[in-house]
Amino acid sequence: MGSHLHRLFVIILVHGAPVHPNHLREASRDHLCDDLHHQLIHHLAIPQPTQEQVYDYGLYLIGQALHRH
Repeated sequence: MGSHLHRLFVIILVHGAPVHPNHLREASRDHLCDDLHHQLIHHLAIPQPTQEQVYDYGLYLIGQALHRH
C-alpha cells in the first residue's frame, strides 16, 4: 500500500502544488511508510530499524521519485 501512496504523494506534489506539503506528509507518513519496516529488514539488512529510520527511508524514496519527474 505504501508504494502506491508514494506515487500518489509525488503526483500531488508535482501536479497539485499543495500549500503545506510538509503538513500533508506528516499527517500521512504512517500510511506512506507502512511497508518500509519490512523492506529495511529484508532488503537493506537493517535488523531492527527505528521508526525514524523508516520515516527517513520514506523521505528518501519520495525524493527519488521526485527526481525522476
